[in-house]
Amino acid sequence: MNIRQGTFRLWVVASVLFVIGVGAVSYGGIRQEFKNANTDWDAEVDKYGGYSLLPTDCGRARGTAGADYDNSRNDGLCWYRTEDFRRLYPEHKELSNGALSEELYAKAGQPLKHIHPWNMVMKTAGIAFGIPLAALALGFSLFWAFAGFRDSTTRKA
Repeated sequence: MNIRQGTFRLWVVASVLFVIGVGAVSYGGIRQEFKNANTDWDAEVDKYGGYSLLPTDCGRARGTAGADYDNSRNDGLCWYRTEDFRRLYPEHKELSNGALSEELYAKAGQPLKHIHPWNMVMKTAGIAFGIPLAALALGFSLFWAFAGFRDSTTRKA
């Protein structure tokens, strides 16, 4: 029996099962990341009757507290509905709602987090293929190291 060939075949089977397992465990999270990345959140807000809030430093707030903005969070920020902010700050009229949100949240020290689902796919693939390759390298190294302990009289010429 060839121990190397049998061990390699065992590694192939275990690796395939490991890759399938990692894919099965990660599928739901990756699918949700792609769904979130492709969702138009402004359309979702309009669909369900909600509204988006934009932060501004309360030291530069315009309008009336409680009517035009909310400052009850005690975070030093005044939170405007998008339409109220646009009415009170006409100098930002050239920016789209997305660009305006990016700018204001960054100024408030709370930059918006962008969703990059392909990063999650690459991390999962790295785990799924990297661990079996590391196991193969370790196994090969062990076979190579233990081969050095064999008696030289038993080696074939």
